[in-house]
Amino acid sequence: MGRIASQTHMPTSIDRLEQAKTKALESLNADYEAGAKPLLREYPAIERLSWTQQQNEATAYQAWLDAGSEGDAPATPALSAILKGRNGSDGAETLTELVAAVLRNAESFIQWQEYTGLRQRGEWMIQGAETDEEAQAVTWESLTDEEPTE
Repeated sequence: MGRIASQTHMPTSIDRLEQAKTKALESLNADYEAGAKPLLREYPAIERLSWTQQQNEATAYQAWLDAGSEGDAPATPALSAILKGRNGSDGAETLTELVAAVLRNAESFIQWQEYTGLRQRGEWMIQGAETDEEAQAVTWESLTDEEPTE
């Protein structure tokens, strides 16, 4: 029987570039997520799913307050349920206080979206890189050297 020679594939420059792009994007995304961690704190994923509903209700309720509380208050089923759970039988937090807290948190996330745009710009830069070095030069640190405006 003849001997079968194994042949190893030597990565081409295109292969190396694609690997560099993949690694750079993975690193960029990991650093972006690490930067967002303080905003998320220890909120469970299931709670984060309700944030849009909470913000919508809080925005409508605040608009009603700002307009002089005329007519019926907007429905706030999610916020009312949260408030019921937070207050229990002896709590004193009001819906107005909860609305203010929700809107403060929402504003923090809205401000963070500028960083989301930076991450997306970094992804485009990585995708457009023509060399390994160009891809690897796109880092979260390089993108955030100039802090976004608030």
